[in-house]
Amino acid sequence: MKQKKLAVLLAAFSLFSGVTALAEAPYTDLGSLKSRAAIDYLYDNQCLDFAAGKTFAPQQILTRGDLAQLIYSVALKLPEAPLVFSDAPTPKANDAMAAVAAQGILKGYEDGSFRPDEPVTREEFAAVLYRYLKYCGLEDIENQVQPYGDITAVSPENRTAVEYLQKKDLMTTEDHLFHPQEGMTRAAAAETMYHMMHSGADYVSHVDVESQVIRALNAEYGSMPAFFQQGTLYWDGDKLVLGFRGSPRMFLKQRLKKDVTRNDVLELRHVRFARVDYDQLMTRAINCIVSEEGVQNYVGSVPDYKNEKIDVIVRRPLADTTIQKLDERVGKGVVRIHDVRTAAMRPQPAGTAGDTKKADADTEKDLSHSPLYDKATNAAVDAVIRDAMN
Repeated sequence: MKQKKLAVLLAAFSLFSGVTALAEAPYTDLGSLKSRAAIDYLYDNQCLDFAAGKTFAPQQILTRGDLAQLIYSVALKLPEAPLVFSDAPTPKANDAMAAVAAQGILKGYEDGSFRPDEPVTREEFAAVLYRYLKYCGLEDIENQVQPYGDITAVSPENRTAVEYLQKKDLMTTEDHLFHPQEGMTRAAAAETMYHMMHSGADYVSHVDVESQVIRALNAEYGSMPAFFQQGTLYWDGDKLVLGFRGSPRMFLKQRLKKDVTRNDVLELRHVRFARVDYDQLMTRAINCIVSEEGVQNYVGSVPDYKNEKIDVIVRRPLADTTIQKLDERVGKGVVRIHDVRTAAMRPQPAGTAGDTKKADADTEKDLSHSPLYDKATNAAVDAVIRDAMN
């Protein structure tokens, strides 16, 4: 199992050897749907695992299984749980169900089932989303709103959730009725999660922007490998950063302005290292660690373009002499070391959902996982660390 997870980790690291682009939603049944941008955004961020295939079925009612996977994908850092549900359709689906159930976000039933095919009503969705926001440490909202005309039709136990989401401008309706017993459609769920995640900002298609930028760079530099001799290209949130070790080509700025539809999300920066430099720095770091400590101590490495560092993961803390040689061969302060043994010794989260969230946040801060890592890398790193804890 450890070898399998390590292979996943190293495969995830290898993604950084070239330009990565998020996939466009392949669904053929969206057309001019109002929530199209929301669905594309969630798909871009790998949050729609429950909707595999070529159709999304936007008007289909969301099920408990769908909702569990949606919350689990959006959350990213929900701790794994050892629960096994008797009716989980796949191990992957069980992971999602177990994680949300363990945190009290969407629980299973006393008979050991989860009932993943059971449809979700609007008020049930509101209650689950409210519990998830509480898990995340939601803030009090003081603004006053006119209650829904059918608020009394909402079950008493779900009323607080509906009222809170209304104040956050989530799940609102044009007719000022909440329709609590109606089924929550996949399209409506996507729209709600999008607004929760994206704070109302305009959606930026990473795929479209990156494709246009790559075409411009190819035109100016002849090829991406030629550009990577001189610079870097990476996403920092919804900003696509073009880093240049020297000055960009004479006509590049004009070409970007002309050819990139969303050129407002581009940021040109002066950088210390080009992409090829990171490859060389990682090679030096790996060779140094392997020669000084043996191949068994090395797990993987990945560049952090934003902070201009090389993150290296090892199984046990490095000797002071090894760290000194890393500074000499790679550059002082360039390499950040993360060892799974130290991570394994850290106290594990315990207590209420709110306490767990805080402990998780502290742990993540200690591990210093780069926000530029993709989901697969973060998950693989965590898997290796969990193995060290067992």
